[in-house]
Amino acid sequence: MSVPATDDHSLVSDLAELAGNDNWAFRSWAAREYSHGLFQYPAMMVPQMQRELMDRLTRGSEALSAYDPFVGSGTTMSEAMLSGLDFLGSDINPLAVLLCRAKSGPFFIDALFAAGDRVVAGALESRKTQIALEWSGWDKWFRRDVAIGLSRLRRAIQRERLHSTRQFLWVSMAETVRLVSNSRTSTVKLHIRPAKEIALRKIDVVEMFRKIFARNLANFRDQRDTLRERELLTTRGEYAGDITVHLHNVSDGPCSEDESMRCDVLVTSPPYGDNATTVPYGQHAFLPLQWIDLEDIDEDADERFLASTHAIDSMSLGAPRRGALDAVVPIRAISPAFDRALSQLADQPPDRAMRVAAFWRDLDGSLDHILAQLSDGALMAWTVGNRSVGGLRVPMDEILEELLVHRGCKRITTLQRDIPDCRKRMASRNSVAATMNAERVLVLRHVHHEQHG
Repeated sequence: MSVPATDDHSLVSDLAELAGNDNWAFRSWAAREYSHGLFQYPAMMVPQMQRELMDRLTRGSEALSAYDPFVGSGTTMSEAMLSGLDFLGSDINPLAVLLCRAKSGPFFIDALFAAGDRVVAGALESRKTQIALEWSGWDKWFRRDVAIGLSRLRRAIQRERLHSTRQFLWVSMAETVRLVSNSRTSTVKLHIRPAKEIALRKIDVVEMFRKIFARNLANFRDQRDTLRERELLTTRGEYAGDITVHLHNVSDGPCSEDESMRCDVLVTSPPYGDNATTVPYGQHAFLPLQWIDLEDIDEDADERFLASTHAIDSMSLGAPRRGALDAVVPIRAISPAFDRALSQLADQPPDRAMRVAAFWRDLDGSLDHILAQLSDGALMAWTVGNRSVGGLRVPMDEILEELLVHRGCKRITTLQRDIPDCRKRMASRNSVAATMNAERVLVLRHVHHEQHG
């Protein structure tokens, strides 16, 4: 469909009022309602913020669908569902795809409750001590008693008949793995705990899973009840709209070549730099994915994603770096802000400029694919942050806006949100990427190439 042109002046006024509200900082964002709290995914967007943005972008229009090419844990997807929209999303991380597909339903709460009881009972009754992994490095990251408990849970989940039920159970398994592994939970990167601490930890794996599953099911029930109140569920407990989430790297092409899949609003927050030196999402997913049946996530999820702790991150934007400086010569001509940033890095160690160049090579290469998924006149909200490299600020907001305007997009406004705890998007203990204390939301309108010549 083609979204009717709404009054951009009114939209600017609505957004300015939103950004000027004292609540815009969302200091209580850590209290994650509905399905947002099923798994502690790194650098999650603030659900309430995306809800307010989506409300302003769709208010008074005929928008029917939302799109997020960097879907992550599914914040935009869940909020789109609460707004009654169809949704299209993608991510290169299989764990992100699992989270989204589990969160999208079906909302068979009673069946899930019974399945959780069966899994816990099956794990408690099991006397098997065989480790249910072929991974030779498991004993670095898991105590043997912990690995036995996880193996019993894994086998019990595998016995469940319904695919959607297993997906929901795997999400609780993922959070359990995160908390019982030998890696510190204070950082997104994999960092081994001290040996003495590992030995002294008191861990009941099955009880941990039981508590996580009970919490997750309660949150899922709340989402079900809200969707039902808004008449957004079928009589069977399925979401009434269409939800599609692909395991896909957007730099490889559009999610779908089907023109009927063009969406009316984009709400997203892309990575702020290459994963290795900003937020290593792949490292964070590595241990949970070892215990989950990849075939339950997606037919394209395979052992490539588990080849090493950095395999997923090496598939993401900004990798590899070879030839990146030559590849971004055309981008430097389009974006003065990008040209300035690279020029400022010229006197620093060459890997810094290459890192920045490789990321922007890939993000710029993704933009045409992203825009191809949007309807005529679609509104976009890009939540971004300006990281630092070698002490120099890389103005992502300026660069991205220049690249989008070059493609014919119309700038509407830019909002700023201060981040209360200054930890929103950067991995802790990361000396390369400086902590940021603010985010910016770029709001633009998409115009197809045939419209702007």
